[in-house]
Amino acid sequence: MPEKLVMRDWLSIREWLEPRLPNIRYVSVDIFDTILGRYVGDPQEVQLAVCRAVAERTGIAAEEVWLARQQAEQALRAEAVQAGADHECSYSKLLPRWIKTMGAGAIPELAAFIRQTELDLETATLYVKPDAQVFLDWVQEQKIEIIAMSDMYLDGDLIRELLRRKGIVSYFTFIYVSADFGMGKYSGRLFRQMLKVKGVDASQVAHIGDNPVSDRRMACREGIQGVWLYEKADLRRRERQALSARMAQRGGIWQGRYFFECVQVRSQQQDGLKPRHFFFRYGRDVLGPAFSVFMQGLQERLQQQAAAKQPVEKLLFVARDGFLFERMYQAAGGRIPSAYVYLSRRVITAASTADGLTREQARVAFYNPKQRGLESVCKVYGLPAEELRPLASEYGFQDFAEPIHDWEDVRLHNFLQDQQVQAIIRRVGQQHKSLLQRYLEQVGFFSHQRVALVDIGWNGTVQKFLKQAFGQRQDFPVLHGYYFAFVPKMYADFGDNNICEGIVHDARRGNACERIPAEFEEMFEQGARSQEATTVGYRERNGVIEPVLKADTAPDRQAELACNILVTQMQQGILHHWEHFRVVQRLTGYDSRQVLPYVYGLLERAVVYPTREEARELTKLAHTEDFGHDHVLELGNRALRWRDLLHPRQLMRRLELSAWRYALFDRMPAGIANFAFRMVYLHTVKK
Repeated sequence: MPEKLVMRDWLSIREWLEPRLPNIRYVSVDIFDTILGRYVGDPQEVQLAVCRAVAERTGIAAEEVWLARQQAEQALRAEAVQAGADHECSYSKLLPRWIKTMGAGAIPELAAFIRQTELDLETATLYVKPDAQVFLDWVQEQKIEIIAMSDMYLDGDLIRELLRRKGIVSYFTFIYVSADFGMGKYSGRLFRQMLKVKGVDASQVAHIGDNPVSDRRMACREGIQGVWLYEKADLRRRERQALSARMAQRGGIWQGRYFFECVQVRSQQQDGLKPRHFFFRYGRDVLGPAFSVFMQGLQERLQQQAAAKQPVEKLLFVARDGFLFERMYQAAGGRIPSAYVYLSRRVITAASTADGLTREQARVAFYNPKQRGLESVCKVYGLPAEELRPLASEYGFQDFAEPIHDWEDVRLHNFLQDQQVQAIIRRVGQQHKSLLQRYLEQVGFFSHQRVALVDIGWNGTVQKFLKQAFGQRQDFPVLHGYYFAFVPKMYADFGDNNICEGIVHDARRGNACERIPAEFEEMFEQGARSQEATTVGYRERNGVIEPVLKADTAPDRQAELACNILVTQMQQGILHHWEHFRVVQRLTGYDSRQVLPYVYGLLERAVVYPTREEARELTKLAHTEDFGHDHVLELGNRALRWRDLLHPRQLMRRLELSAWRYALFDRMPAGIANFAFRMVYLHTVKK
């Protein structure tokens, strides 16, 4: 009887096999978990995903579809045993029995749909192990035939198609599958059948597989030299994923952990360009999960609208921070008509002054910590400072750029009450509004009953002022705002039929744990933004309204251009993650609510407890905003030191003005300061 060999890797198998080649005619290999690895911990995930697809196609509940499959399979296996075969069934027999059991025989082409779906999903969850393929190349070079053997319910022709899709079918001269013969490796009968068909002595065959019983012990019992491939690291990964899959059944954060573990495995196996640049990795591992779950949540809401007979008819991805979301939507094959529209807070707020400027509107300009009083008001609303400056001096504004910290300043009140001031504002505002209105008509905004804006969000300024400027039109659509995060600090009332929702974070839900995006807004805006400049106005050319972008010579635009290459790398990482996210979502069937708790944990770690590398690299970015200013917000500040704690007032001021306050604690050990500050913050929010 052959010796019971245990090999740790493919190189060891090659070293053992090489001196024995003269006596070997065939090398037999197991397929699943030996040549092909899986991205998911449980192969049953594919079957469950197929059942969900069948349920969607037939209208039968997914649980009933799954039960019908189980019943059909168990019946076929029992019949096989009664007939003297092994406990096996083939997919070609299972499929018609399954369809009959669930009572869906009258649905046209259902069998072809199920077969194709199962093949597609199996293909999506499998990958070729690199070391295994190197071994197959070597064996083929030795002019030795390679046989594939598998205990699997899929018929041989389906296995052959899977191997073809993975690009390795040419290695194998024959494929023996238990489903075809009703015999398994685990009983030894499939080995006997192979020897009989090939007419070869067992001593001339070596078989390799990952199962110590069916691939080594049973092969040896039949006289074949069985080799147990014990890849410890891969086995531990599969055990870890299987544990995560079991824990995920309990719900909570485990579902997200299991989900993103599968995404990570799939990404690592398919990504041959390592090591990656920092910004690619940050996009893939931090922003990728956050933006992917946002896009999944968007798709779910669009489906809910359609199911409620109130479908969104057009999606408008708002420049500039809707740029990446539009790319992700197109990559996912979105079916609702969409457009990338050149809207900005600057052009929207400028149009809102067609009927004059109120004190409430003027205050918007003062939220910027670097605001310069009336000069900022003019920049935010696109007003002519040269015309308004002489009038402002009459009300005590000797310095037009003097910051206004008292928003109830009587000078501001009197200035805005001046009819000459309001006449100038209305004249310019009407020009802005006319061009904006024509642009909106051009992109089909008023041509649909329901329109959705997709953007990074925060205050929903674009949506608020669109309603304010054009809400009186009879054809103004029911407007949905779907935002990554919605933190309505500036506005409370958005008007009728003007619905806002933050998918990843909505401050109105009152969940302090999901507030983490609002702790570092600039990072998410950097990850989503386009490389082009912000829209500052419109112009007509040959009857077409075109956006006017901020000049590249502007100081903030210069800083932005220098960072564009880093943003590009980050977005490549995000899109890389999104590609694998979609496949795993189809396999697991998880919705955004199930994975969001884990995403909050990922973001909490990244924002509150950045690594030294993250703090160093991310603070290289320069952040700009599209609200009329030319300011550059530095994401990095000098890290705090222990002696800074001796000056609490200065410390609090620095924390208040910092874009990424947690990065200030970068030089303090063990994250103690970050933890303490986070606890204080959460306690304050809860109160």
